[in-house]
Amino acid sequence: MPEQQEQFQKSVLQILEAVMFENWLRFYFITEKSDAPADANGEKPLLLSVPEKGMERIRELYPHLLPLAESMNGREVDFETSRRAVCTFVLEHLDGAAMPRDAAAGIFESATFQIQMQLFNTWVQMHENQLDQGFLEFGAWRRLFAQWRETPGARELAGRLSLAGRNATSAQTGATAQ
Repeated sequence: MPEQQEQFQKSVLQILEAVMFENWLRFYFITEKSDAPADANGEKPLLLSVPEKGMERIRELYPHLLPLAESMNGREVDFETSRRAVCTFVLEHLDGAAMPRDAAAGIFESATFQIQMQLFNTWVQMHENQLDQGFLEFGAWRRLFAQWRETPGARELAGRLSLAGRNATSAQTGATAQ
């Protein structure tokens, strides 16, 4: 594999890890902000609350992801704040450091990254009950997801997603050329 392609794949996995970590944080450390007023739908805001022991473990086991946990801990969380936290983390801690400068935007938009995101989201949905049975370290999430990605069903899904992406690109290219 050419060096540039290898760097791209490595960068995809680094950004995916940040997304997975943010999901893991929300999965295990989100609580309802009980003292806040409910919104129009009657729901109270959600708060990410990692206890000090949890932050110590993150500091010890995943120091490269600690800034993401620190940026979210103790804050209200919704889809937009989560998305922004991941993007900010990637731009401040990966882009230009763990990957070439200004590479992050292209990776976020790449079909390769989008497929990995879809696979991860599918994995979480399929295994939500298992993940919910008890606390799992982030490392366990990474291992379980990696193992699942190697299963025939996950490989088939990845192939279908890749093919769908290529077909969509071909259709767009064909429509643009006309």
